[in-house]
Amino acid sequence: MSRTLPPPALPNAPGELRQDPLGGGWVAITAGRAARPEAFLVDEGPVRGPLGCPFCQGNEHLTPPEVWADREPGSGPDRPGWRVRVVPNKFPAFAGQAVAAPERNGGLYRAAPTAGLHEVVVHNPDHTATLADLPQPAVAGVVAAWRQRLAAHADGPFGAVMVIVNQGRTAGASLEHPHSQVFATAGRPERVAAELDRLAGDGCAACAMVAAERDGPRVVERAGGLLTVCPWASSVPFEALLLPVGHQARLQHGDAALAAALRGLLGRLRGAAGARAPYNLVLHTAPPGVDDFHWHLHLLPRLTTFGGFELGTGIVINVVDPDHAAAALRAAPG
Repeated sequence: MSRTLPPPALPNAPGELRQDPLGGGWVAITAGRAARPEAFLVDEGPVRGPLGCPFCQGNEHLTPPEVWADREPGSGPDRPGWRVRVVPNKFPAFAGQAVAAPERNGGLYRAAPTAGLHEVVVHNPDHTATLADLPQPAVAGVVAAWRQRLAAHADGPFGAVMVIVNQGRTAGASLEHPHSQVFATAGRPERVAAELDRLAGDGCAACAMVAAERDGPRVVERAGGLLTVCPWASSVPFEALLLPVGHQARLQHGDAALAAALRGLLGRLRGAAGARAPYNLVLHTAPPGVDDFHWHLHLLPRLTTFGGFELGTGIVINVVDPDHAAAALRAAPG
């Protein structure tokens, strides 16, 4: 598998603890650890193929009834002819209405239902085409589906609504056919709450990041009013952050610009880290009822795994300096 990973630093090279200005978490940039044998993971395992895949065209009966679709004119719901298809997740992590949950043991054990909703966005009828493989208009169609589902839930009783992509087994994908997922939670997760505190008003950390990074060494690309950078406090090798240059709470009608930036970034990741490099995407926009926020998209490649130190301390070790990661991504074809 072809890769252009940056050469590792000396094994005893000094590292640095850095705090993420968006979420507040801490990471340790320790590039010397990249010299270890098998420092990077690959997404292994045979390709399973489309046989019996519930997301392939013609198998619409294997999913719950669709809630939205971009279709060819004249094609009916839950039948072939769709370009992008959205269905409820058959095995939802969050579902149902929020109800009051009693606290037990005097408040020591706090609990609440996993209320909310969970949808699947099937990107394309092609079983093997990832977002990096699709032509730009098809990626724009996926972005339009994300925007439509976010808008559909904008007035719901939710503390957060987000879109995620798990690409590859290592990134948590249980089905091979490329797709994304929409999660809406009744409560507000800690990471979302932390970003809301930091990405609002005159002190918006994302706006400050744009000003600090827009002409610096960690920029991967700037086009269409969007900036892509490898964050100074990157938590994983080749982490990238894609965000609008201006302060925008939610996705605007810029599907083509975001599609071009996203497709280009994923193409660069493939060139730098390998054709089957697994990754997660996380799209954060303003939750329902919030109008002051700076939307952004996290790209989190899954080339390394967490060990006991990360789980025991909450501090993530990243073995690739973000300056070097940005240089490798710029050098790779988009």
